[in-house]
Amino acid sequence: MIIDARKLPKNTVINGKICIVGAGAAGITLAKELSPSFSDIILLESGGKQLEIETQDLYKGEILDPNHGALHEQRQRQLGGTTNVWGGRCAPFDSLDFTARSYVPNSGWPLSKKDLDPYYKQAHNYCELGRYSEDIKTVFGADVPEMIPGWKTQEISTDQLWLFSPPTNFKNKYQTFLKQTHKVTTYLHANCLQIKTNQEGTHIDHLQCASLAKNYFIVRAETYILAMGCLEITRLLLLSNIGNQNDLLGRFYMGHISGDVGNVTFTPRQGNVIWDYEKTRDGVYARRSIRITPETQQKYQLMNLRAILTYPEISDPSHGNSILSAMYIIKTILLLRQTSRIYYSKNLDTSGFNQTVNAHLKNVLGDLPNLGNFSYRWLTQRIFSSRQLPSVVLESQSNTYTLHFDAEQSPNYCSRVMLGNEVDAFGLKRLRVDWRYTESDLQNVIQSYQVIANSLETAGVGKLEFNAVEMPDRIKENLGVGSHHIGTTRMSDSPQQGVVDKNCKVHGIDNLYLASSSVFPTSSYANPTLTILALTLRLAAHLKQFSSHPISYSHPLLKQ
Repeated sequence: MIIDARKLPKNTVINGKICIVGAGAAGITLAKELSPSFSDIILLESGGKQLEIETQDLYKGEILDPNHGALHEQRQRQLGGTTNVWGGRCAPFDSLDFTARSYVPNSGWPLSKKDLDPYYKQAHNYCELGRYSEDIKTVFGADVPEMIPGWKTQEISTDQLWLFSPPTNFKNKYQTFLKQTHKVTTYLHANCLQIKTNQEGTHIDHLQCASLAKNYFIVRAETYILAMGCLEITRLLLLSNIGNQNDLLGRFYMGHISGDVGNVTFTPRQGNVIWDYEKTRDGVYARRSIRITPETQQKYQLMNLRAILTYPEISDPSHGNSILSAMYIIKTILLLRQTSRIYYSKNLDTSGFNQTVNAHLKNVLGDLPNLGNFSYRWLTQRIFSSRQLPSVVLESQSNTYTLHFDAEQSPNYCSRVMLGNEVDAFGLKRLRVDWRYTESDLQNVIQSYQVIANSLETAGVGKLEFNAVEMPDRIKENLGVGSHHIGTTRMSDSPQQGVVDKNCKVHGIDNLYLASSSVFPTSSYANPTLTILALTLRLAAHLKQFSSHPISYSHPLLKQ
């Protein structure tokens, strides 16, 4: 059932066996997975069924690096969380991502890719991604063509895929379950303000909660799982003075280094370069990517990176493309102040707009048939389709494509999230984010590009042109992070190295778990959602072991 916490009497005490804080992808998945084994599950959600300005304001915080996005613009504080607006791009981490690499300080997970593989398979079901397999022939069929014919080297693989969820909106997909189940009680507008432990600090006693209507209440359970997302989990733990006995809470904050740099031109004989989205045997949109193999990463001491073929910067009308010019005009005029849902949207440069708009209009008017064909595809496959075409992709008539990369960021002790001086509507300190990258993060991209360039030329299939000297500045100019929040409660074997153990339990506390990308020791190149869900499903399997042990309570679970 679903209850509006604003209607609870003040000082209500809610009792249950398991309490999950946060009803986004991780929280809803946990509730659904645990409900067959447990009754009296409490699911707390700060927001309502729709986005509310007052609730979203609780996300605001201070940003020290302007390259980092505003905290309240990158997340959704409502039922379903950020799955209400995500783009759906998914990929599992690679085996190498989980290992301790001597050239990546503070790397290494206390579990392996094999430990997560069964849960990646389950996560595929939750995200509607079709079968889980990293064998491209299993995904597409035995006769699958090469992405770039003739490009077969030991350094590069083009068989790796991005898969795209419809995208699954967890609110829409699981709201009926939450309404009808009697094993899970979901409280909307229920903000967890502080976690209270026993005197020894080894066991969670209860949560102090309230709605913005200021009706305060208490939640007691046997087991607690925080699933509100990396930043809010870190904030709540800091406010509660939990998990920071070794000054590691909030540190090693990471995102991903990404951007559009360099142009690759394929030789004429290549032809048939696969630049577009494809559909798998399960009807899922997929995108081929260029990956540096694990062996080559280790040989040259590189961190993980993937690249895809994309279109040139849309703000420059010299591309002569009616579709890109139409995109520029529409986005600049109508969507300038709105965060786009399209993952691959470019950073729009509005300087000199008045001088360039005429050139863009000329492009549009000069090729209306092409624009019309694209518009039909966009309407039928994006706007009016339940499984949406993920983004704009365009074939290059010159066989030249811009390279878009997504790269791993190294774990950096000095990159951190902490409490600031500003307070929210409850009088609680907001976050202060000091995201930092290193020169080695930038050099990793440059060296990876060089490996790709050398491999292309060695195979005789094309040429990648980029300026290695100017590249750091190019990356910095377009550096925008803040949608992937990773690493502030890292997983480790001991409390001297991290905040949670391999089962996502907070070190030193027997009944507090975290379901979030905050536990990732390293970031890989991939969007974190699929791995968050894999870890969440693994946590659910761990907790199910205790379902046969009944838990007694002095007060019944509140039902309204």
